[in-house]
Amino acid sequence: MGKVILVGAGAGDTSLLTIKGKKYIEEADCIIYDRLASPELLGMAKHDCECIYVGKENHKHIMKQDAINELLYKKSREYSLVVRLKGGDPYVFGRGGEEALYLRKRKIDIEVVPGVSSVVAALADAGIPITHRGIAKGFQVITAHSKKDEEAQIDYTLLTDESMTCVFLMGLAYVEHIAEELVRAGRRPDTPAAVISNGTLATQKKCIGTLESIGYKVKCAKLESPAIIVVGNVVSLNDQLDFFEKRPLFGRKITVPYIEAMGERTHFNKLITDLQQLGADVDTIMVGKILPIPISDFEKEISSSDWILFTSRNGVRAFFYNMKFNDTDIRCLAKIRFGVVGKATEQELKNYQIKADLVPDEQTGAGLAQALKKQISDQTKVCIFSAKEASEDLERELQKFCHVIKTDAYENVNVSEQDYRLKPADIVISEAVFTSASNVERFFQMLTEEIMVERAYSIGKKTTEALKKKNVVNICESEESTYESVVSLITKK
Repeated sequence: MGKVILVGAGAGDTSLLTIKGKKYIEEADCIIYDRLASPELLGMAKHDCECIYVGKENHKHIMKQDAINELLYKKSREYSLVVRLKGGDPYVFGRGGEEALYLRKRKIDIEVVPGVSSVVAALADAGIPITHRGIAKGFQVITAHSKKDEEAQIDYTLLTDESMTCVFLMGLAYVEHIAEELVRAGRRPDTPAAVISNGTLATQKKCIGTLESIGYKVKCAKLESPAIIVVGNVVSLNDQLDFFEKRPLFGRKITVPYIEAMGERTHFNKLITDLQQLGADVDTIMVGKILPIPISDFEKEISSSDWILFTSRNGVRAFFYNMKFNDTDIRCLAKIRFGVVGKATEQELKNYQIKADLVPDEQTGAGLAQALKKQISDQTKVCIFSAKEASEDLERELQKFCHVIKTDAYENVNVSEQDYRLKPADIVISEAVFTSASNVERFFQMLTEEIMVERAYSIGKKTTEALKKKNVVNICESEESTYESVVSLITKK
């Protein structure tokens, strides 16, 4: 029999996942996950990991709790390591205790990995400390939902201490009633209150008011679940402590079509993570995958080369993939010099403990060719490790003054339609970022005629040219062909 790990996924923001939780997700043979456990976390799993959704939403159950319990038991008999991925913390109204007891009764080994609960995380991102010296000496956490999906029976007389912060979970539909009952029990009508929707996420919204006004404000704002209700004087600190909604890109939805690089998942994509950290609601759409090409005569090619050139990080990764694939001795690189295009490629090479010998100021293939021309003779052998479908411009330019070998090191393959399909609601895309010409081509291949990109951000000239061919009018091109430059451009707009 296998082992079942109950992992708390955190409050919504994927970066709140614990290191221990991440480790188990990466090792899992099977993951059974909830609605509030971000599907993005599944990108950390092994490619052959079985992922099963058992979420609940608006009284609709994909699977009843008894069935979930039985499923966990069944999968523990099929696999060595099963992860039960739950939003927040498994034991904070997450029914993790019920699942754990069910498994223990059947002699299944279990482990619990605590998660960052929305009880504290959502409040913190809303600028509300759950306790504060001189204002709140403690807190009470109450579920407003019963086991039968009805409003819970709450003794409000136990919630009247003004030195305590009251936090209600799963109570959005009952906000007005909760406020009325608290006042009836003895809380002042002007007690500060807040409702936080989608806490810790870029789509976070909140209403600030009092027990007297919060019900009406929530109705007007049309907040959506999941939401948290907070009652207490700590809410008044919101104006001073709010940092989350003051980030430069908060409130902006930015679409990022991307091609999954070798060894890189969505959550590791620097462009995506940088935009998210600045507050953007990033809609990621995978339009392709980079796969390495095994090179059978790899050692022969590199041993005869004086220079090896890389025009992208993927070229570097494909090169070292083939080093490992062919069990090549690293010492064969001792006399070889390396040239790269761009700072990102230079850094990727550094990750493998090799310093680039040539990094041209002009971050293009033409720039690399001109810089290399000054350092070599017509007898110099140069090997280019690039994409199978890469432009021949660099190769043609180098052929004018040296011996060139162009090696197809990786290829950019299509993904299935289900991997990149846009939501029907996304008829008008207000902002989109494009980091390559192929990225543009694939993105527009899948769009319907009705969909329009209002503003596009381009990483360089070729990408801009590709966008113009697709009749995109409002194009903003970054000064340098780097993610940092693109992010800086977006932030200024």
